[in-house]
Amino acid sequence: MKITPISEGTLMVEFSAVISAETTQSIADFVTYFEQQYSALIVEIVPSYTKVMLQYKLSQCDFNQLQHICLNWFQEYNINQRRAPAKVHQLAIYYHLEVGPDLPALAMSRQLSIEAVIELHSRRTYDIGAIGFAPGFAFLSSVDEAIAVPRHLTPRPCVPAGSVGIADQQTAIYPQNSPGGWHIIGNCPQSVFEATSYPQSCFTVGDKVKFNAIDRATFLALGGVICPVWPS
Repeated sequence: MKITPISEGTLMVEFSAVISAETTQSIADFVTYFEQQYSALIVEIVPSYTKVMLQYKLSQCDFNQLQHICLNWFQEYNINQRRAPAKVHQLAIYYHLEVGPDLPALAMSRQLSIEAVIELHSRRTYDIGAIGFAPGFAFLSSVDEAIAVPRHLTPRPCVPAGSVGIADQQTAIYPQNSPGGWHIIGNCPQSVFEATSYPQSCFTVGDKVKFNAIDRATFLALGGVICPVWPS
């Protein structure tokens, strides 16, 4: 663990230089610990794949005190003694051209059938390694190498909420309408972000996500929306 001050009232805790399931688990437990034990000291906690940024109240503690708390946690922490199992989000996904305009091209570029792409994408349980880019946007890893494709060179000006995309070895659900350059292969009719709720997102770093393929009728019954014209 490496702890570095990055500004007055903010420090960075680096867990590892390598992304791994163990690092994600450690970061999730670290964040939970601080939220439960030291919420009075913390302004904001921002986890990523290998690091956590802590913004703290200068009126309540200083860098040395918070560094001491972090180091004590690390010394006492045992990755094999989690307080609770990771939460698994089961999400319904409609994989189809009318909500996933990049699905046919992705399949062709990887020399796979559309059915094979769907099977490869939906059979894994993904880890949430970071949340960012947009509020509630959870980065999930890792997709099967057979369907890993780089981002589009030119992002779309608007990607509909619920869109499921692939970029390199990551996949994600767009929580809101937003610009984006990921390859869109489907849509989730279930809401994963509510701006007026707290917390706004149903996701937390360390959670897991499992996608389950559904048909058009089920998608519509669950509140899914078909875009008549997809933004280019």
